[in-house]
Amino acid sequence: MLAALKPFYPVLFLLVWSAGYAMGKLALVYTEPFNLLAFRFFGAFLVLTPLVLLWRLPIPNFRQSYALMGTGLFLHIGHFGSIYLGMKLGASASIMALFAASQPVLVIISSALLAKRVPAWNVWASLSLGLLGAALIIGVDMDGDEGYLLGAILGFTAVVGLSIGQVIEKQRKLGVHPIVATWVQYAFASAISIPFALFFEGFVMESSLPFWGAISFLVIGNSIVGILLMFAMVRQGSIAKVASIMFMVPAVGALIAWLVADEVPQLMMIPGFLLAMLGALWTNKIASRN
Repeated sequence: MLAALKPFYPVLFLLVWSAGYAMGKLALVYTEPFNLLAFRFFGAFLVLTPLVLLWRLPIPNFRQSYALMGTGLFLHIGHFGSIYLGMKLGASASIMALFAASQPVLVIISSALLAKRVPAWNVWASLSLGLLGAALIIGVDMDGDEGYLLGAILGFTAVVGLSIGQVIEKQRKLGVHPIVATWVQYAFASAISIPFALFFEGFVMESSLPFWGAISFLVIGNSIVGILLMFAMVRQGSIAKVASIMFMVPAVGALIAWLVADEVPQLMMIPGFLLAMLGALWTNKIASRN
């Protein structure tokens, strides 16, 4: 069945990943950022634990676990922590999804810098074009709200963390089953996020059907299905090809944010979206040559 679904991995990943922004925004109505991280990571750890035990998957040694924790720091805590904190400060789910279009060029830059090479001029130019489009949208959407601006900056930081984590994941050959790798990372992320949540926020949760629906999606859809699909595609093919899927995330993410979080895009934001998408298209062409 998994082999039959392989051609549909990109589409499934696009839908699951794009919906995560709106679901996160919805969940934050009923809780706080660090609490949401704790709910998400510990929930995913609990869901994966029976699979690891029932399938008797080999547990990684200390060296492998340590390496997985390093990747998880970027992929999970850095990425999602920045997104949730940014949205709580006032940034929209749409602008968070828009920054995902910058991921392909950030992957190229991260790969080049880790290999001690200077990225070409067109790589920097395509990133600048995308960020200019994002800046136009932020200027229209923030309406003088400094919290929105800081939240948007955190959204870009989140994509930087995800890109670095993906490059490290691609370059390392740990020989660990993807489910076990994800399980170890969520155990580590839970151990970090739960104390942070209790110390800085206390236990904050308003029990409601929308909250539990959003948490269920973030745990199963985003944290397990989405991450495993991403790892599977990274390990099976070109990382640039995987990252280029992010080109479609802003459009799909904005549509889902409209339906789920009631974020109606303004007409004045369209030029910014066009510039950002043009930068993503340019990046797509660069990525296809690498």
